[in-house]
Parts: sequence; structure tokens; C-alpha cells
Amino acid sequence: MPFAGEPSPLLSDPTGLCAGYLDWYAEVLLRRLVGLSEAQVRSPAVPSGWSLLGLVQHSACTRRFWIRHVFCGEAVDFSWPGSAEQEWVPGPDATVESLSAFHRAEHENSLRVLRSHDPATPAARDYGGTGTRPTLAWIGFHLLQESARHAGHADVGRELLDGATGLDP
Repeated sequence: MPFAGEPSPLLSDPTGLCAGYLDWYAEVLLRRLVGLSEAQVRSPAVPSGWSLLGLVQHSACTRRFWIRHVFCGEAVDFSWPGSAEQEWVPGPDATVESLSAFHRAEHENSLRVLRSHDPATPAARDYGGTGTRPTLAWIGFHLLQESARHAGHADVGRELLDGATGLDP
């Protein structure tokens, strides 16, 4: 599968750049699962205990929280019991295919919202009881920095699991 890579260096629209990089990092994250067994994607990648499959689930939940819950004001089912840390632990029925599809759906929704609203639009909700309703621009760039960090985490996790490095799995 061809790897699209970064957005064009000639792109100057901040929303387009944010969406382009979100797209790139989403692709990087999901590509790190390719070629691994179900046991490998569920294996703790680092001593703190998260797995690559858990990282994908967390990334999808993060998009769902910021775009659907905070920005759009939707009542969102986060589908994990107890605390937010549980979003890092895929359920026994979760598979690479099901969590990749969940991630793609939340990612595509995020891009749709980013591209269809003014970046200065404040969120429908505040977050964490702060009374602050972040702008869509802030949410977009927050998701971008989270995505970049987690793509790097996935690179390290993959290398520790099977030695694969670089952009290809």
C-alpha cells in the first residue's frame, strides 16, 4: 500500500495543514499494526503496559472526546468501564480490524468537522470543569500534537516487538 506522506510543503492554510498532518499521523499509527499477530498487538509494548492495539483505541477515543463530546456537544458512549485509563485496554472481542475501523471512523469525522467549521468557533462544552470552551483551532492542534506523540510511541512499540523501523511495518 503506498504511503502518502506529509502534506505538501506549499500548503499554507492552517486548517488544511492540521487536517493533512492528522491524516498522515493516523496512517502512520495504523500502519504500525500491519504484519503483527493478534498476540503481538495486544502485548505490552513498554513497561507501563500499553499495547499497540490499546494505543489505537486510545487515539480513537481521544478524537471522539474532543470532536464529538467537547466541540459538537454530543452525548458520547466511551464504552469503557471505570476510569479513562481503561480506554487503553482493548476488550477481549476487539480486533485489529474492529479497532482500526473505529479509529478510521472517528478520524474521518474529525476531519469533516475541522474542514466544515470556522477554526475560531468555540466548543459546545467546556472541558474538565474549567469553564473554558476551546476553539476548534485549539482542539485541532491539540489532536495534532497527541497524534504526533502517539505515532512516535507506535514506532517505538513496534521496534520493541519485532525490530521493524521506518515508515513501513
